[in-house]
Amino acid sequence: MNSHPCPTSRASSARPVSGAAHHGQSHPDALSGPLRRSPFALRPSPFALCPSLLALLFCVATALAFPPAPHHLIYGTVRDELGHPFRNPGAEVVLETGGPTPVRSAIAPSAEPGVNYRLAIPMDSGATADLYKPTALRPTVPFRLRVQIGNVTYLPIEMTGTAHLVARPGGRSRVDLTLGVDSDGDGLPDAWERALIQMLGGDLDLEDIRPEDDSDADGLSNLDEYVAGTYAFDPADGFSLAILPTSTDQPLLEFTAIRGRSYTVQASADMHDWTPVNFHLPADPASAAEREHLIATETRLIRARVAAPANGGPPWRFFKLQVR
Repeated sequence: MNSHPCPTSRASSARPVSGAAHHGQSHPDALSGPLRRSPFALRPSPFALCPSLLALLFCVATALAFPPAPHHLIYGTVRDELGHPFRNPGAEVVLETGGPTPVRSAIAPSAEPGVNYRLAIPMDSGATADLYKPTALRPTVPFRLRVQIGNVTYLPIEMTGTAHLVARPGGRSRVDLTLGVDSDGDGLPDAWERALIQMLGGDLDLEDIRPEDDSDADGLSNLDEYVAGTYAFDPADGFSLAILPTSTDQPLLEFTAIRGRSYTVQASADMHDWTPVNFHLPADPASAAEREHLIATETRLIRARVAAPANGGPPWRFFKLQVR
């Protein structure tokens, strides 16, 4: 599959998209996220997990701790307006609390699937008049997240995740950011919607492209296709997983990986209990450790051989693929 010029999470939030397969059958199963400076303030989104967000301001919950408290980690994925995980060298996520020193993190792929930024935030409980350090975050104080590239600042058009948990010392909060313009406030950037409209004949308006719709009738919503990086106008290009014939007791899976996305595999013997499983790629050295996930560096067809169940358990018969 060539790189997609149009449709490309909100990947469990990132709002992951999953494909499932059983005994050689492949079908999509959605389970559940070019940059322009946005002139718009943050618009409430029906998909945001904290609907009270406005202008990227949050009021964090009270935390009982004394300075210095353990750091709180904010992490997630920054996507551009076409849905691609952001890879611009020199780009940063910046957290501002109104204090003299913001907290910054470079945007870059990490060893964790579906994550391209991590902010370790010093916490201060507010037990004293002064912050114990300039970058500390005090409970009940609003904060703002922005993306900076050189001297240009971009305000995300959408934020999804668990930002309401921020201010728990030692905790973790996933906050995914989407850059661009979303003039109709539906969670799909205008640039992505315009590209889809052009491929569908050019007779639609932005309001006609809704996240919950399935424009190509392939079983995936427009939002799922945006997250997965697949074409929302081509039913043959849906996110899918296939089981290939093999002469070994290790199942061989096949799927198309899109550059910048990360993929994990889950397996089940009964369609009830699902377990994350490791896998090998054919190009991996025999001595290489099994992979827990794949971060795609290019768009290409992937074949992955799944590890057998541990401790002699029943063989895997069903598989799910999750993309962020």
